[in-house]
Amino acid sequence: MAKQLILISFCVNLLCVPAVAHQIGFGDQVLQPITMVHALLPLLAVGLLCRQQPKVPINRIVAFMLGLGLAVGVFFKVYVNPTQIQLIFALVIAALAGSFVALADPLPNSGLSLFILALGIAIGTNLSFETTDWIDLSQTGLGAFVGAIAVLYVMATTAVPATRNWQQVGIRVVGSWICACAIMIFALASR
Repeated sequence: MAKQLILISFCVNLLCVPAVAHQIGFGDQVLQPITMVHALLPLLAVGLLCRQQPKVPINRIVAFMLGLGLAVGVFFKVYVNPTQIQLIFALVIAALAGSFVALADPLPNSGLSLFILALGIAIGTNLSFETTDWIDLSQTGLGAFVGAIAVLYVMATTAVPATRNWQQVGIRVVGSWICACAIMIFALASR
């Protein structure tokens, strides 16, 4: 009986509190690139591209390019009329990066930097935020930057790079499946 009274009083207390709807915190912004499919596919593909490089490419240039891409993407989302092109751009980045992963050739640093810039733009144009206030936009951009750079760093440094050709097969298969999934989502979205 006492447990039921505690439960009832807890429920009544919750009903008396005003609802806080649509309040997105910093933790939600950090997880947003990981939980959205159209941001997760290019993030995984570019992370696998970073994994295939001979040296760990996560440095200041990568962080700058990702931050610049996120800023450009958020700018396009706020000030340019959002359309279906945002989803298509993210899927094109996923398909291209997945195909490069399937080829298993390391990219030059400039090519990887361009992929990371495009990844930032793709993530930035697909972010969701409450208002167009500068504080909300900066919180959204910073949270997405922290989440995306953490995923890229973890994917680039978790395991020892594969040294033999037969060890690359698993990474190449994952890259080809990312490419295939991006193409299938693109085909379904364009119907």
